[in-house]
Amino acid sequence: MGKRYFCDYCDRSFQDNLHNRKKHLNGVQHLRAKRAWYDLFRDAAAILQEEQTKKPCRKFLQTGQCDFGSNCRFSHMTEQDLEKLSAQVQGESSNKKMSRD
Repeated sequence: MGKRYFCDYCDRSFQDNLHNRKKHLNGVQHLRAKRAWYDLFRDAAAILQEEQTKKPCRKFLQTGQCDFGSNCRFSHMTEQDLEKLSAQVQGESSNKKMSRD
């Protein structure tokens, strides 16, 4: 049996050759899993900035769920969520200023 490649993002393995690896790394499932992994480590300021530029998702506001989930190009945050996130960002920035002094 040949070498196997294990993808930590997708939690799957496959035969390791150039064609299979390129096909996997450019696949939709892998790209979504990779993005979800890196989104876990984003700071609140980056999330707030991104969410403020998006328009609200109509389907999410009407039904409470969206077929696209975290891949939706529209925002799933309410005004209250944005206010909480903004307060968190301000709290983090004031904590950074206090630690510098």
